[in-house]
Amino acid sequence: MSTQAFLSDLPDECLNAPDCGDEAYGSHQSPNVDTTSSAAIVAAVHSFLQRLPYRHPNNPQNVKLRREISDEIVSWNTGLSADHIEQITDTSCGTAECTYAHTGYEHQRFVALYTACLTFVDDLGYKNIELVGEFVQRFTRGQPQPLPALSRLQGLLAEVYDYCPRVSADAIVTSTMDGISGMYTELITKGYIVQPEAVRYPYHLRIRTGIAVGYAHLTFTKEWARDAGHMYLQVVPEVEAITVGFNDILSFYKETLVGDTGNYIHMRATAERRSPLTVLEELIEENLDSARKIKKFAASQTGLTEICHSSLMGYIEFHLNARRYHLEGIVDGTRYLPAS
Repeated sequence: MSTQAFLSDLPDECLNAPDCGDEAYGSHQSPNVDTTSSAAIVAAVHSFLQRLPYRHPNNPQNVKLRREISDEIVSWNTGLSADHIEQITDTSCGTAECTYAHTGYEHQRFVALYTACLTFVDDLGYKNIELVGEFVQRFTRGQPQPLPALSRLQGLLAEVYDYCPRVSADAIVTSTMDGISGMYTELITKGYIVQPEAVRYPYHLRIRTGIAVGYAHLTFTKEWARDAGHMYLQVVPEVEAITVGFNDILSFYKETLVGDTGNYIHMRATAERRSPLTVLEELIEENLDSARKIKKFAASQTGLTEICHSSLMGYIEFHLNARRYHLEGIVDGTRYLPAS
């Protein structure tokens, strides 16, 4: 069966859905936007950036990388619109160019391809849930994947050992499996209300669907670890926490604008019986604490401070640059440029 046949029974608005991968689909939607809440979120975001403190690294776009990734997505022949292909390319390459700016071109290319595939999978679940649900089973059994993007992702998981230390590569593979299983879980539990007895569930699901373990381990290259050893593994849990935490903080403004309440902050607020704004403020404190711990730990190992600083600042820069988060109208990146 062809790729198009797998997707032919899906409405065009699903196939070319904007803002894919940030829980925009399958969430509880509200047409009413609370402008007071939006203003409070803007203030919270600025406070977060100032207290971190954020310094805009001004990483450049890589034209060659973006052309390669765009061509790769087109080769999947999935019928995506040109705008959707551009969105996936921008997200994937922006992640690589900014968050992993401390790594070389080949490592960044791997990250961009990996992210493009995962973004496609996340989208796919709202078109063909079973293809997402079957991915891990097919992977485990060594069976071929039915779509080019899924086959590409399966191949990348074999290649990751060329870019990261074995222990990190193992973690990236298992995190990918757990993440796709988490996406499937999210789909089959759509509409469920998180109960107060399940207060840990929102974070349990978020850390999985955000592929937090995988992206944290991608920070540390095989070449660097060959000389530095494995002490860095002790800081990985905090990097995992900010991988999802920074995203939840910086995507909440966009989610509020569109009335999306299917995100981590709202799920946690429901479980804890608190307001979303209160949870946002607490999440900011938690992530600032994680950032402080990362900075303090990194000082104990040569080269780790530079890696962690570049990654954290780049990760925020990615969010400020990416169209999908709509932050360009409320945050001026030049305001955070380092003093010359």
